[in-house]
Order: sequence, then structure tokens, then C-alpha cells
Amino acid sequence: MVEEAETPRLLCKILNDIWDKEIIPEECRICSIIKLPKKGDLGNCNNWRGIILLSLTSKIFSRVILQRMKVALDNKIRIEQAGFRKGRSCIDHIFALRQIVEQSNEWNSSIYMVFVDFEKAFDSLHRESLWKILRHYGIPIKMVSVIKALYTDFQCQVVCNSQLTEWFEVNTGVRQGSILSPFLFNLAMDWLMRETIKDNSR
Repeated sequence: MVEEAETPRLLCKILNDIWDKEIIPEECRICSIIKLPKKGDLGNCNNWRGIILLSLTSKIFSRVILQRMKVALDNKIRIEQAGFRKGRSCIDHIFALRQIVEQSNEWNSSIYMVFVDFEKAFDSLHRESLWKILRHYGIPIKMVSVIKALYTDFQCQVVCNSQLTEWFEVNTGVRQGSILSPFLFNLAMDWLMRETIKDNSR
């Protein structure tokens, strides 16, 4: 039995080993998925959201990586991106949109808006493109390699009626339920918006 006082030291050693060797322990590469109902017919698989239950070690390591990336990148993300950011929220966009609509009505001018709902947003991210985007934003190769290792041979099983399915490998997207995923998604969307408006002649 590990003494309580020893836990932080052992955990620190595990995290340092992961960082130095870029080898992820098996417990950080496996997970269980629970299903949360959405609205609509629950007989339709699309009306369930899968949430990944990760190991404590994986969660702590992901938080360390996240904090390091945030320090370096948060001020590089476009000001228009309010989701998943400290001190910001979608309410900022709602307020700005309302101001624009009111001003447009006052000037009796037309206004055009586009609303995009990304279906299975986290699941649809292309990983190889994401690694390139991380490098584009200046994330060191070492950190990108460690993040990639978290997704290498990533195995899941689904909790269904108190039973577990067979293991299967997940090869696309970022992990639902991981603290890293919202920030990775933000970076991908930020890059996409920059590329979209970079050349106005297109």
C-alpha cells in the first residue's frame, strides 16, 4: 500500500517519465465511455453523447500540458473566439450580436449572419491536421509528440446496461471529456478562421 505522503512523489515521477520518454502508460491509453442522452428519439444513436472516463493520471498530465500551452498561446487566439476561454463566454457573442442587430435596425440596413452547428465537433477533428496546426502555432515538437502519444493506440469500451463492450481503437477526433479537447478544438477553429479570411480575394 502506497503511503499518502508518497503519492505526489510517485505521481511526479510518472509524469516526468511520460514527458522524458514520450511513452504513455497503458492506463492513460484506455477508457470507458458512458452514454448521456440528448434531445429526441433515444432509439437513434445520434441522440446520445459519449463521454470518456479517463484515468486520474491522464487527467493530471493533460492539465499540465494544457496550462503550458495556454500560457504560450491564449493571447494568440483571435479575440472573436470566446468559447472555452477564461473570463469569456458565448454571452459575449450574444451581446455583440444584439448590438449589431440594433445598430442595423437603427440605420435601416441589411445584415447577413451565418450560424454553424458543428455536428460531432470533437469526433470529427482530423488528428494529423491538428498536429500540424499545433506546430503552426509554435508548440514545440516535444510537446506535440507527447500529445500524439496520448492518442496512439487509444482503446475504449462502452458501458451499456451495466455491461462492458469489447475494446476498440479510436482513430479520429479528440477525446470527449478530456480537459485538453476544448483547447485543441479552439486552436483548430482559430486556424480555420485565419485561413478563411487571410485572402479576401478568394
